[in-house]
Amino acid sequence: MKRTLSLSAIVSIIFFNVCGGAYAVEDILAAGPGFAVLLMLVAPLVWSVPIALICAELGTAIPEEGGYYAWSKRALGPFGGFCQGWWAWLYTFLDIGLYPTMFCGYLAYFAPEFDAESGNYWLRKGVMIGLIWGFALLNLFGSRTIGRFAKLSFVLVMSPFVILALVGMYRGLTHGFAFSPVTPMFSSGNALAPALAAAIPIVLWNYMGWDSISTIAGEMDNPRRDYPRALLISVLLIAGVYAVPSVVALALLGTETFPWKEGAWSNAAEQIVGPWLGQFMSAMGMVSALGLYAALVLVYSRVPFVMGQDGYLPKILMKTNRWDAPWVSLIVSASLYSVVILVFRNLSEIASAAVTVYGAMMSLELLSFLVLRWREPTLPRPFRVPGGWGVAILLCLLPLLCVGAAAHYQIQDEESGGWQKVIGLALAIMASGPLLYPLAARWKRGSETISAGTR
Repeated sequence: MKRTLSLSAIVSIIFFNVCGGAYAVEDILAAGPGFAVLLMLVAPLVWSVPIALICAELGTAIPEEGGYYAWSKRALGPFGGFCQGWWAWLYTFLDIGLYPTMFCGYLAYFAPEFDAESGNYWLRKGVMIGLIWGFALLNLFGSRTIGRFAKLSFVLVMSPFVILALVGMYRGLTHGFAFSPVTPMFSSGNALAPALAAAIPIVLWNYMGWDSISTIAGEMDNPRRDYPRALLISVLLIAGVYAVPSVVALALLGTETFPWKEGAWSNAAEQIVGPWLGQFMSAMGMVSALGLYAALVLVYSRVPFVMGQDGYLPKILMKTNRWDAPWVSLIVSASLYSVVILVFRNLSEIASAAVTVYGAMMSLELLSFLVLRWREPTLPRPFRVPGGWGVAILLCLLPLLCVGAAAHYQIQDEESGGWQKVIGLALAIMASGPLLYPLAARWKRGSETISAGTR
């Protein structure tokens, strides 16, 4: 792989792996202004910062293509590395379908036939599959092309939120804010337990993905220098992207009379600034979905690529084109994503398990961090998390507590589907790793024997 990604490209790709704008925080705001602002302030401290710091240390110590797969393989051995890579690839099927869905949701602002409830079902599915293959083809032009697309998309997506925040603050300072952005704690009819069940998984999902960029470390210009810088910039940037427009909108619109639901930012922009910004916000929501999808296809396609390189998957997945894009891995992934889109009528059926599966992947990353600290203390670490073992263990515990809280409150909440959807599907996905490892290891040994015999 050629090293072509600059610092600005890395920041832009992280932005679309983690955030993509404030488009997905509507359900958090609906729970109550005080509760929403509190979660947005606390989540970066207990979730984003610990994971970003750990990824910065591991990513600069082992700046290899495949990222977290390479970390787990080095720290935990072949079995741990296989489970990490396999879970990560399967996790993409829980996550990747959400962005074509998001695209159609904002497209419905202009064309009602794309509405999820009243629109044309097969027309929506056709657009989703078209997006999957369109961006698989775009990724064939390599990471540099996706980096440029991410930078352009970042500027476009940020612009309506900047306008909304600036105009909203001017209106509030000159004519007064109609509501408090931090009171009441909960919207009327809401309580702590159901609010946590609904909001915590969304908050964690909105701040997930700090490790995703590690899979393309082998394509960064200078990963040891740029990786930690990009993570620091992105943590501050994304926290501001979520918090600033949300606080301004809550102070002007509140939560009691304004319906905070999917697509609400378009209506908020229309009321605060004017119809033109509502239309622009919807259009940029579609661009956000495209940026998210393009960046995620980029990083996810590297996982089967490196697993093919190690012999756990067919070697054909290693094939690259003139732009160093793993074209077979991209085509296989797009085919499987299309099947998921067609088979699952309602993607929320599988989305409930996403945070739980991510928690399992993250647990292996955290364990790899601690094992390498203990087993390889002299491993060169251009960036090292400050503090000793106490800080290292605390940074690992905080994200695990977040995932545990999300699973607990979702299981207690009947609307979330109970343990069957939150834990059952996730456990089935995770069990497939240990069950398939003996077959994958046998495939690997057979491939190595054939390769040795042809030399």
